[in-house]
Amino acid sequence: MADANLIDKNSLGTVNAIDFVNQFGYSVKKLQEALGVTRLQPMKQGNQIQTYKFGITKPKDSNNAEVDPATIGEGETIPLTKITREVANTYTVGFSKYRMGTTIEAVQKYGYDLAVEKTQQQMLQDIQKDIRAKFFSYLGTAPNDLGTVGDLQDAYGKVYGKLLSEFDTDTPQIIMFINPVDAGNYLGTAAIQNGQGVAFGLTLLKGFLGGNFDVILNASVPAGTFYATVKDNINLQYIDVNGESSKLFQNKTVTTDETGLIALVQDDTIENLSNESVIYQGINLFAEVENGVLKGTLGSK
Repeated sequence: MADANLIDKNSLGTVNAIDFVNQFGYSVKKLQEALGVTRLQPMKQGNQIQTYKFGITKPKDSNNAEVDPATIGEGETIPLTKITREVANTYTVGFSKYRMGTTIEAVQKYGYDLAVEKTQQQMLQDIQKDIRAKFFSYLGTAPNDLGTVGDLQDAYGKVYGKLLSEFDTDTPQIIMFINPVDAGNYLGTAAIQNGQGVAFGLTLLKGFLGGNFDVILNASVPAGTFYATVKDNINLQYIDVNGESSKLFQNKTVTTDETGLIALVQDDTIENLSNESVIYQGINLFAEVENGVLKGTLGSK
């Protein structure tokens, strides 16, 4: 009988699985920090996310024309302006699923640890890319379009003023998303201060434009385009993979990160002499107040 302390294939598989989900959990934490996400909300599959926008209805006179506030006379009753908070969009969080396999030939050539690690790293990057792309695609639907502005410095001023009015705060913690090419073009006349690398395929620049303003670079943002919002407007909701769904795999090796953001199920496939790993997650990044998300096009000053 083999020694109980022998490190066998299954032991290495578990270690790799833990490494994989821990790396994912760490990178999501860094993503939260960069985006200023303060709320991490677990959901059940099928639960819906509702985002909101503010609406304004100005008072009208008997001719159905808007009342000019300057025409209200002394002692006259001031007509009411109505502010509403309306549902803008409804989203359903579902699972995203990924599968990878490691062949016996790959294990023979590279060793089990390296062969599995290489495929898992590639899959991790693919999962992160999908989450980023989905988030930036969402930002591209922002209802507030500032149109064409000047350079990044001009965009900063317009974004600051607009978000200040939207969120009624003296010190909005603004975050802007731009393409690395646009940052490079701007660097011809400006320097980055306190540059900081961020996981999840994003680069965070602090002090890039000054003030309470952070810039995140990613190639998923179309060149010449920018998105912006305040940090605490971004939420992350997810399906807890340690919930009901985990009961489906009671006879399998399932590894999850401590937050329940991602699950990895491993199993041997005897038919083709390989080891398969299936990863699933349900993550959605969104803005709670949709008209607090801005987009615009960079021109030249």
